[in-house]
Formats: sequence, structure tokens, C-alpha cells
Amino acid sequence: MQKICLAVLIWVGLTAPAQAFIGDSGYFDGLEYVAETRIPGPAETPLSLCHTTYDFRVLGVTLSRRITGYALSSDGCTTVPDRLFTAEQMATAQSLGLVADDIPPLDANDLQRSLRNYGLWAAIGLALVAVMIRRVKSLLGFDPTAPMRKKAATRILSAMCHVGKCDGIVASAEVALIGDTIQRLTRRSFAASEIMRLVDHIDMTLQPQDYIAFGKGLRDHEKDVMMRGVLSIAIASGRIFPAEYEFATNLAHGLGMPGEDFRRVLDLAIADMNARGT
Repeated sequence: MQKICLAVLIWVGLTAPAQAFIGDSGYFDGLEYVAETRIPGPAETPLSLCHTTYDFRVLGVTLSRRITGYALSSDGCTTVPDRLFTAEQMATAQSLGLVADDIPPLDANDLQRSLRNYGLWAAIGLALVAVMIRRVKSLLGFDPTAPMRKKAATRILSAMCHVGKCDGIVASAEVALIGDTIQRLTRRSFAASEIMRLVDHIDMTLQPQDYIAFGKGLRDHEKDVMMRGVLSIAIASGRIFPAEYEFATNLAHGLGMPGEDFRRVLDLAIADMNARGT
């Protein structure tokens, strides 16, 4: 997403006419210098040939410019035109040698200008679509590289701390294991002091509604991660103690997790333990 936004900014910087950020936003009539002519002006100095344009600006930066006609200017097309210049007048002036022959008699947006105008809006549209897709993927949990929601990660950490306290004490090694596991599963980091503070406030006299509350508001994949984290802590010693098994099974019931899903997540936890070499 950052690369797309950067590309849009580079496009604007390279293709938009240089202007000061004067705070103007919206649609404006503008002038664009084309060439000098041999048509005398008020002070007998040659007039400049200009394109009249219809510009869209944001904070003074022209994002798109559409040619609407020709005009003549005595100040180099910097302010307002002296008068408009029709296609018929242009053709007559060229036949008299007052305007260069290589200038098209009919004003039109060339291919480069059209690509610049439409390409910019296409880039902005693609950037917005990319933002929407990334947001939807994040909300639905389809982005494996994005950190899990803070609310979900905190709830998962709480469940892991509960199973860690089933034997009455959470040693420093177990705190470190909880920290490593939560970071690996949710891509969110929690300090050891934060984990210890959470452990110190745990009350293990849980009711059925407490197990349901662990999964309230969580998505299915977040519930899977919660159970995987809980089982990873429970089997870290190589076996599951009765109190840990009771907590894990009660949690599975509270989360509404079927038996086959419980076994699948247990297999993942065992694979995690084997990968750690414990």
C-alpha cells in the first residue's frame, strides 16, 4: 500500500505543472503557454498563444488539465487572456504566417495529456481499491502477515496465562514461553512484566460463563489460535496435567469448538512443540 501511495505522489510530482501550494482546491479555468505569435498586442508587442484549460486542483496542485480552446495573451499566459482565439481565426492566422504552421488548428488533448489525466485517476482508484481490499482482509482475518487484533490477542494471552496457572505457579521460563508463543501466533508482543501482572490477577474459580466469555466477540480463526496457544502451554512439559486438561476442555466447550477441531488444533500445538525441540 505504501508503494502504491508513493507511486501516486511521484506521478503527481512529475506530471503536474509546478505551482505553489496556495490552498486552492476544486475546478478552475486556467491558461497554458503554447507559442509566440506575430500578432501585435496592445503595446505593439507580439501576443502569446495559449491553451485555455479546465483544471482540477488540490491545495493548488493541478491534478488534471483539459484543453478547452485557444486564447491570445499579452503577458505570456500567466494571468487572464486578452481574448479567445477560435479555430477559424487560428486557421486564418496560420495562412497569413502569424502563427506557426506546426501548431494544430483545432485544440485537443494529446495522447500524453490524456494518459496523464486518466492515468492519475486510475492510480488513485487502484490505491483506494488496495486500501479497501487490505482493510477487508484484515477484518476477516485473511491477511497472514498482519498483526492480530489487539483485543483478540489480549484475550488469547489471558487464556494462555490461565492454563499456565493451573498448577498454581507460573515460573519465569513459562512466562518466557507464553511471550514467545503469543508473539508467534498473533504477531503481537507483550512484555514479561505485562504477562506477570496479568497472571497475578487471575482467579482460577471459573464458571461456565467465564469460559464462554473467553471467546465472546472472537472470530473462528481467533478461537483456533486461542486454543492452539492454550494447548501449546499445556503440553510444553511433555504431558498435560489434569487441571490443564480440564481447563482446555472447558474452554473448548465455551468456544463451541467441535471435537475434530480440538484434535486438529492439538496436532498443531504438538507440531509447534516438536519444532521448538522441546
